[in-house]
Amino acid sequence: MAAMVVYYGDMKWLSLLPEVLNRIPIERLLTRPPDNKKRLEELRDIFQTAQPEKPHDKPPELATEPHESLGEIAEDVRSSTEVPTGCVSCSIDHFGTCTGLLNEAMRFARKDGLESNEVLDRINTSLNELNALEREDLDSEKIYYLPPGEKEIAIKALNASRATRHALKSLTTIDELEKVTADVQTISKDIWRDWSKYRLSKIPKEKLTEADLEAVSGQDDQI
Repeated sequence: MAAMVVYYGDMKWLSLLPEVLNRIPIERLLTRPPDNKKRLEELRDIFQTAQPEKPHDKPPELATEPHESLGEIAEDVRSSTEVPTGCVSCSIDHFGTCTGLLNEAMRFARKDGLESNEVLDRINTSLNELNALEREDLDSEKIYYLPPGEKEIAIKALNASRATRHALKSLTTIDELEKVTADVQTISKDIWRDWSKYRLSKIPKEKLTEADLEAVSGQDDQI
């Protein structure tokens, strides 16, 4: 375009017009310019009809209730379900079974030694009895519902069961087995006495029979 020199003040630039036109492609001369007015009208209609975006609706607030304590939640569950209480009389049965098993184990131990299968199997069965006592008959939830006097006996039986179980697992000599056997027999007798006295204390005096009274001391003769 260096040749396109315009001299202002005269009409010499007209002599350059043919050369300028020759430099413009014929397609641009024949093509109509785009209809920008129509496009602007379309954009105006779009902006006029467009609605502003509504803000996102906030999610409804969740209804909150006062926090309940663990005890309150547990009481709600307990009130809607029947929870059995611990079984002290079952504890007496478990200890009675252990007493018989360990006495038999002692007889075999004196003859065949502590490593005898007869001894080991009876100790293992005794452990199973104690495990059933602790995990089923006297678990924490069941003991919780016992009346105070019965709960005291249940906790005593539970502690005795755990101590017996640990002692049986750590046996190394026949003398230790003999001591555990004697201790279990004493515990069984003691729990039986406590349970019998507690049970009889709940019976009106006029309804007690000689058989009831003998039941309390009968365990002494059996052991």
